[in-house]
Amino acid sequence: MKRLSTLATVVFCCCSAPSSTPVEQPIQYNHNLHVQQEEIECVECHVNVTAHARATIPNIEICGDCHSGDPNSDSPEELKLIEYVDSGTKIPWRKVYRVDDHVYFSHRRHTVAGQIDCSECHGNVEEMTRPFTQPTVPLSMERCIKCHEERDVTTDCVACHR
Repeated sequence: MKRLSTLATVVFCCCSAPSSTPVEQPIQYNHNLHVQQEEIECVECHVNVTAHARATIPNIEICGDCHSGDPNSDSPEELKLIEYVDSGTKIPWRKVYRVDDHVYFSHRRHTVAGQIDCSECHGNVEEMTRPFTQPTVPLSMERCIKCHEERDVTTDCVACHR
């Protein structure tokens, strides 16, 4: 009986969805303005998404290419951004999407090899007028397995769990 209880605990801890408690972001970033109105592609700011396992959240090095010195608008959020850029202080973005430490996930493998659009896991980002404060699409093992099965990709545990 104890063995069954231990197994149930392991399965619950490893397969339960992470907390999606909203976080406060330092700047009210507007994806819609950048993607729809300015026609900036995701990869222009999330530069590692097609080359590395981690996608990276843009910071002052990227934002400063367009935002430094004189503002482009009268937005108080842009003024906050320019303060970070001009002072050389990193923007303390709060990470929203997480995978467990025992799970290997590669953005490059999914976006390049798998040709999966960002919206499949991140939702309708181009419509967002506020930054991510919690995942818009829940990440779960069941969701990943379903996607792998639909695309005829391996569902062997060791492909993702290390």
